[in-house]
Amino acid sequence: MRIVLFALPGPMALPVLQGLLELPVQVIGVVLPAPEGMPALTVLPPPASALTSAILMPQTVTTLAERAGMVRFAVSKSGIAELTARLHTYDIDLAIVACWPWRIPQELLLTPRLGFLNLHPSPLPELRGPEPLFWALRLGWTRTAMTLHLMDEELDHGPLVRQEWFDLPLGERLSRIELLAGQQAARMLPAALTDLQTPGWQPQAQPAGGSVYHAPQAADFTLYADWPVQRAYAFIRAVAEWGYPFTFIAADGQTTVIIDAIGYNYGKQPAPLANGTQIALQCCDGVLVAQLPPRV
Repeated sequence: MRIVLFALPGPMALPVLQGLLELPVQVIGVVLPAPEGMPALTVLPPPASALTSAILMPQTVTTLAERAGMVRFAVSKSGIAELTARLHTYDIDLAIVACWPWRIPQELLLTPRLGFLNLHPSPLPELRGPEPLFWALRLGWTRTAMTLHLMDEELDHGPLVRQEWFDLPLGERLSRIELLAGQQAARMLPAALTDLQTPGWQPQAQPAGGSVYHAPQAADFTLYADWPVQRAYAFIRAVAEWGYPFTFIAADGQTTVIIDAIGYNYGKQPAPLANGTQIALQCCDGVLVAQLPPRV
């Protein structure tokens, strides 16, 4: 089977490509979104020195593809038609998507023989849209699912191939959770690829209903005193590495800006912290110990 991987160069894509390289398939290349200022479609050159790259650069899906000798495309929206024509020359069986910033048009979806397999870290049809892990944590979920589904032109809508649940570890950063999601997807891929190549096998339509969540906005970093303390702690700990401040709204309406979560305790609020860098915030069932922004 000849496969091309569409990916953002983040934590989730790396274990997916690592897993594919261990399977009896041929990964012919990786497609990445083009940074601003690049041409509409660019075939990226190999690194000047593979040894220097291996020593100085942390492993990512990009560096792994380089070291494996794969063709790497950087494409913008305006380069999709040219990319489609290029990919036709590779006789691709399947495209796999591990995070992608925009919808893929029908002409490109029809290019691989078996279509596009999207790896979406939510129990579709719930949490369609970008950043499903952000929304799972904001909603207070302690588990979510990795869904492998065939793509159509609608957002996260195509039929299901595989879906398996996994835990959201309490207190981990979102980049670590994204890595775990990618590892979960990699474990599911062998069975999914077998299904797709089995004569007579059919994917299952997604159930009706579901939910769609937009890209996070500033208001989505607001927390409230009626939240369970563990929910507040898990959400802040995960998302704090993005660098956006959080606003906590107390029961009396007062607001406090915080930048990270330090810990939590169940029960009533203790005496206020006095060191000027941390604060104790009362949630509905316990106290969140949070980090304050630096004083200007």
